[in-house]
Amino acid sequence: MQLGRRRFLALGTGSALAAAAGGLLSGCGDGGPKLRSGGTLAVALPAFPAVLNPVHGTAEETRWISDPVVEALYRYRDDTTLEPVLAAADPVVSADGLVWTLRLRDGITNSDGSAFDAEQVAACLRRVADPATAAAWGPYLAGRIRTATAVDAGTVRLELPRPFGVLRQFLACLPIPARSSLDDPQALVGTGPYRLDAAVPGESVRLRRNEAYRGPETPLDVLEFRTVAEPAARTAELKAGRIGVDPRIAPAQVRPVQSGGLQAHAVSSPLDLVTALNLRRAPFDDIAVRRALAAGTARKAVADELYKGFAVPGRGPVGPATEGWDDDFTPYAAAVDPDRVRVLLGESGRTGQLRFAVLVATGDGLAPVAEKLAAQWTTVGFQAGVEEVAPDVWRQRRAAGDFDLALSVRRPAYAVGRTAFDVLGPAASDHPDNTGYRNPEFDRLLAEAWAAWDASQRAKLCALANEILVRDAVMMPPVYPRFLTAQSRRVESLDEKQMALGRLDLASLHRRS
Repeated sequence: MQLGRRRFLALGTGSALAAAAGGLLSGCGDGGPKLRSGGTLAVALPAFPAVLNPVHGTAEETRWISDPVVEALYRYRDDTTLEPVLAAADPVVSADGLVWTLRLRDGITNSDGSAFDAEQVAACLRRVADPATAAAWGPYLAGRIRTATAVDAGTVRLELPRPFGVLRQFLACLPIPARSSLDDPQALVGTGPYRLDAAVPGESVRLRRNEAYRGPETPLDVLEFRTVAEPAARTAELKAGRIGVDPRIAPAQVRPVQSGGLQAHAVSSPLDLVTALNLRRAPFDDIAVRRALAAGTARKAVADELYKGFAVPGRGPVGPATEGWDDDFTPYAAAVDPDRVRVLLGESGRTGQLRFAVLVATGDGLAPVAEKLAAQWTTVGFQAGVEEVAPDVWRQRRAAGDFDLALSVRRPAYAVGRTAFDVLGPAASDHPDNTGYRNPEFDRLLAEAWAAWDASQRAKLCALANEILVRDAVMMPPVYPRFLTAQSRRVESLDEKQMALGRLDLASLHRRS
């Protein structure tokens, strides 16, 4: 497949999508009772997070809880524009891109009464840039910042080993906790409109309004997060009025939500099904086999049958809500052509059915997806099975390279925003999650993309990198699922523009009278 010049769209939507910020489903009107302040909003947690401190983890559950407490230097105002929060202005960057100067707002305090200052920012950045302490931020920021220094109380100077223009997007994703809490994974202290009131590990977290917050008073007195693991149980809790928001519903739960008179949202966002093929061993060390696999993937069946239409058939690692999406790039036929698959398999020179297993983790909800894909692949010349293992075993085997095809779900928006850093990065030859792919042209494009300050230039480079991975059949997500949430109609409607960024703005919600 030749790489061509294509019309670039920084953010597009597939034919099965409504506008990214217009996904409120039928029967879910936003009229009715008036907004009112005060009271408690209960939010369901599909799982209790391993850590509460957002510098120690990037999971959605961690960030739903921590975002009202710990703020970042910048935030996304819309899908392409960043604005200062704790920073006073845009970064000042040297001509060579290696020195960044960050000016901070003054007069800000943390919820523990300590002053927000440059050393708080510098200490946080040093932690996430050090491979020894970066934890979940390691794949994104470890080794990217050489030094972070507090020049004075209101100024931070960063020195980088190489240009990293995408750092500004990371600065809009990285929360800056109080220095006193930096090393404690369960601490939650920051400059935001809420403060941690109580936490019962494995069960619940309660946030209370931060009366010392510099901005307007929050609409709610209390945000309470409660663990409710089963999707059907969360829907029942919503219907009973015991929770107000379910941040993650399964496609099969949309109809029960609607029939119960609740609001449902379906929004295109940075949500990825990742297919990691092990190129270091047969059968996927052969590009012809990989291309045959891509041609034989049951994308439409997965989207329609398993995701109930709340997903777009895959076109490559970059999805419709991620920088680098090109709506004109359609590399795969709408339906599987078995004859085409057999021709591609014939080009490999291999005879007989090719055996491999799809590795999935329990709790991800991906076993039905893996089984549907395996069944389709088996009809076109492969012999595919499914291995479902515990999450820790999945991670160990993925890290050790003990797999054929590892299927997982990624929700990277809280770490990388709309950038393609999470979906394209693992294919780089120096990435710790690389599965054996080596392509100097691809590495060069990614290096240029991450160095680029201009988002449109970065997106064009990512679009080309995406095409290369499709051409070489390195990553082939079957679908791009939509971000599905549900809520009581007695709660102000969630901001779908934030959902399109993969985020939930819970701190600003009102209850309805």
